[in-house]
Amino acid sequence: MKFVKHSSVEEFIDSLEEEDREIVVALRMIVKEAIPGVQELIKWSTLTYQKDGEMIGAIMVHKDHINIQLWRGAELEDPEHILEGSGKGMRHVRIAKPDDARRAELKSVLKRAGKLV
Repeated sequence: MKFVKHSSVEEFIDSLEEEDREIVVALRMIVKEAIPGVQELIKWSTLTYQKDGEMIGAIMVHKDHINIQLWRGAELEDPEHILEGSGKGMRHVRIAKPDDARRAELKSVLKRAGKLV
């Protein structure tokens, strides 16, 4: 995916290839279910999520997979062992196919991320 400036969430989604679009749409649904009151915004030419003005994460589209980034992911308990990364704050979950986006473990992690705000 090329780095393109998008003016709306819909424009961002429309710009995706079919398989990526299917994954992003599934991720959007699970984020909204897991984190009541979450807001979707386009920042840094990608789909980001915040609540009460605080960033929670983003959906990052890469060439061969999609990551759901969690800004404060290092603070989260991860009994499911799905979080990746080793930095001070951020963690991500790698999504390679649409079914990965619908896993119950992902929704559990997202619920915990929403409670950090």
